[in-house]
Amino acid sequence: MNDTLKAFLLFTLKYLKPFKKSFFLGLFFALLASLLTGLGTSAIKPAFNIIFVQGRHEYFWLIPIGMVLLFGFIGLSSLLQAYYMKITTTGMVNLIRLTLFQKCLNLPYELLAKERTGQTVSRVINDTAQIEPVLAESFQILIKEGLTVLVLIGVAFYMRFDLTLLVLVTLPIIVYTSKHLGAKTRLARRQTQLATGELTHRLTEALRGIKELKLFPSQELVFNLFEKELKRAFRYAVKITKYREASKSIVDLMNGIGGALVISYGGYLIIKGSLDPGSFLSVLTAILLVYNPVRKLARAYTGLKEAQGAWSRIDEVLSLPEEKAEGKKLSPPQRGFELKNVSFRYDEALPLALCEVSTNIPARKMVALVGPSGSGKTTLIHLLIRFYQPTSGEIFLDGEDINNFNLREYRNLFGVVLQEPFLFNLSILDNLLLAKPTATFEEVVSACELARAHEFILKLPKGYHTVLGEEGINLSGGERQRLALARIFLRKPPIIILDEATSQLDALTEVAIESTLERLRGEATIIVIAHRLSTIIKADKIILLDRGKVVAEGTHDELLKAEKLYQNLYQSFMRQEV
Repeated sequence: MNDTLKAFLLFTLKYLKPFKKSFFLGLFFALLASLLTGLGTSAIKPAFNIIFVQGRHEYFWLIPIGMVLLFGFIGLSSLLQAYYMKITTTGMVNLIRLTLFQKCLNLPYELLAKERTGQTVSRVINDTAQIEPVLAESFQILIKEGLTVLVLIGVAFYMRFDLTLLVLVTLPIIVYTSKHLGAKTRLARRQTQLATGELTHRLTEALRGIKELKLFPSQELVFNLFEKELKRAFRYAVKITKYREASKSIVDLMNGIGGALVISYGGYLIIKGSLDPGSFLSVLTAILLVYNPVRKLARAYTGLKEAQGAWSRIDEVLSLPEEKAEGKKLSPPQRGFELKNVSFRYDEALPLALCEVSTNIPARKMVALVGPSGSGKTTLIHLLIRFYQPTSGEIFLDGEDINNFNLREYRNLFGVVLQEPFLFNLSILDNLLLAKPTATFEEVVSACELARAHEFILKLPKGYHTVLGEEGINLSGGERQRLALARIFLRKPPIIILDEATSQLDALTEVAIESTLERLRGEATIIVIAHRLSTIIKADKIILLDRGKVVAEGTHDELLKAEKLYQNLYQSFMRQEV
């Protein structure tokens, strides 16, 4: 057994453990069905010899009754075996999916950002779907048909040793063929999964960017990329079928050769008078009944090889290092953040997004990050939230390295509103309760009133129970921003980050919300990335960034007097608000 197959079987046993009761019940009924099949085969010889050779025709009526009872019990045993195995295998697949989904939630954001969404979805859904038929079908076949083969070969050996050996001559060819074609199938299956993941990514990407696509002069590029991956998936899917069916065809050929050998040699023995017809018929029946299970076993082995490709992709995710969650407990900031010589790059091939940044963000103050596009403002925010780790340098909160804190507790300090906030395909109420699951309905309404969202919510068909659609597609940009702000007002986190959070609001609504934020000054640390002049002027501190470096720090008046870059940005802000 190679290391990959051994690892796959250990992986399977790990997820089998919670379902061992249903598994052993399925195993019991599989064994019972196999023993009944063997019993029926071994009963042919005495029945044939007594009734037909000895002429005891009065017992002939027992044959049809016995057949009905025998096949009835075999059918019932097979039904119960399939039922309990389905409970086992479906439960295992669901547990694998839950484990994989939990793993994805616990992976560092940095890793998930590099992995394309479609590929991640493919691993959770498509790759586990490839394992399911193996567990549901191949697993059952390996157990039930394997036992059946052993019982029938045992019966055949007991009846006639030499006839049975003739059949076993073909088994090495079947085993070799199944192993060789199974390896080819596994490689083709892995390529199919890669292509399927790419298809999922291309489709997800196209639907998310459908507005832009409809405005582009040509959609052929995206269409051609999708078609290319579709053809690649088709090509490997055909290969899988070719290898799988070739394995079955060779098994069928070997079955024919084995059967021909048995009939030829058995007929010769009967003619010579060294074998009675009852014994020959019993052995022949047992041998012929062996071929169908062997055929199924070959197919199951090929399926097992296919599943190894899917398992290896799943194992790649399960083997990834998770975010370090443990750490010190913490309380709301007292002194604030301090950054010491912080540098960061998104990829080794890219230039530094931040370079030797040293600054501080005082607690319970409003700090504005300003600078040209691409200056590193959002990157700095990502580092504060611990979505990414600095390439070099350190970030402290109240004098403690932020990596020393319990990650979940640390991130719970933050409330973040982005320029394009994400809303789930849930009701408005459920979206808001994500921020504070214990909130009462009255608290939710109060937060929405502060965010100036209550009025438009009441106009929706089901009010707070209106389902938003994917990514809140049923709402305007300004309405989505107001709901995101409502989450902040509901939870009241000690650190609030606003990344162009009011860019899509009308002037009156923005003024009202800014007055609400003013009330939080002195209670929360507010970090804003804004192009609105009113927000910047009111900040207690402004950090000016350019090309990943801190160019200057100070109040609005101080920077306006001393910094040419800030003066240019200020003039730009003035023109936007005219």
